[in-house]
Amino acid sequence: MDDDGDNIPDRFDPDQVDTDRDGIPDSADPDDDNDGILDRDDPDDDGNGIPDLFEARLRHFDRTLDSDRDGIPDYLDDDDDNDGIPDFKGRLFYRSSV
Repeated sequence: MDDDGDNIPDRFDPDQVDTDRDGIPDSADPDDDNDGILDRDDPDDDGNGIPDLFEARLRHFDRTLDSDRDGIPDYLDDDDDNDGIPDFKGRLFYRSSV
């Protein structure tokens, strides 16, 4: 049986997704969000407005990390190592002193 018509029996591709609903499963579709940009050249290949590189980083982003254990998660903490130097200045100093 081949419910999605991709010439691959359903038992081999049970989780086929067709994001743009054009009848071609994403795994075989060169432009799976149908925005006119081939996926290999598309900085946002799922078409959600968030660049793929940023999305990849977000998947690994830990919102619970609190390096200095002050009760403020690092992503909200201006001084996440609690050294008294705001993080953006600490990074600049570190880079310039290496």
